[in-house]
Amino acid sequence: MKLTVNKQQRQAKMRAHTATHLLHFALDKMLGGTKQAGSLVDDDYLRFDFASKDALTPTQLAELEYSLNSWIATGADVIIAEMSMDEASQTGAKAFFEDKYGDTVRVVRIQWEVQNDLDINSIELCWGTHVTNTSHIWVCKIIDHSSVASGIRRIEAVTGTKVADYANTLSAQLQQLSTTLDCQPSQLENKLQKILKDYEHIQADHAWLQGKIICTHLEEFHNQCELPSVWSARGNWCIINTTDTDLDHHNFKDVVNTAKSRRSDRNWIIYNNEWNFAIYVGIWNMSAKQFAKEQWLKGGGSDQFVQGRDVKIKEVI
Repeated sequence: MKLTVNKQQRQAKMRAHTATHLLHFALDKMLGGTKQAGSLVDDDYLRFDFASKDALTPTQLAELEYSLNSWIATGADVIIAEMSMDEASQTGAKAFFEDKYGDTVRVVRIQWEVQNDLDINSIELCWGTHVTNTSHIWVCKIIDHSSVASGIRRIEAVTGTKVADYANTLSAQLQQLSTTLDCQPSQLENKLQKILKDYEHIQADHAWLQGKIICTHLEEFHNQCELPSVWSARGNWCIINTTDTDLDHHNFKDVVNTAKSRRSDRNWIIYNNEWNFAIYVGIWNMSAKQFAKEQWLKGGGSDQFVQGRDVKIKEVI
């Protein structure tokens, strides 16, 4: 039996693992201390979970990435030594209380010399594989920051060759977007701003037009209120089922809002076959809330307006 090691794969894991130590150290400096909640190291990929109630801001993420790559570029040696647990404790090495350690532990130290003072120092207990110098990581790129549980944040990053892969993918997507929008990549921001502004105008025009159409249909009901197939009256209530009418093509909420704003001089009960309903009082002294209560309808609102969803609305008509 012959055992062989995939050198490229091992080096990729070494880059990601050492970068994880640097990331943990950078977070400690930025947040004034942090607790690791889990990690994953793969080929030029790392995932690091840490305790934090707040998300990092884009500015903080940029600063974090800048610190990582500055330290990588300095070419600091990664010093690995085995020693007793007592000796390791005296070095200030970061240990994880969830892990169990024997009498002999392995200490991974990354140290930078700043103006002849050794004042930047990452020390952790770790049995994993690492590069011998931070420059071997090449570069580290943060690709995602998310929440994975209450009080737990996650950072994902790539190192080495995967940074180039990531950059190439983004470049291809950027070029495709530029082609789609018929502009140069440098013009994308201005182009998108114009599209968003045009879209806002289109939305406003659409909402106005929808309101006019809905209002027209409501007026038709008003003018044909004697037809029981379209409009029925129960006392002083005008009752409309939007299903199987032209109003069914519109959002139920839009129909209700239009009726309230443009036909506020009537008492409306509007519903559909999904048993969404709205009750609106426009004239004479009564309470929509009290009426709904008397009909045992499940809904909420005020004395003028109540809405909800209840199959019993069909019994009202």
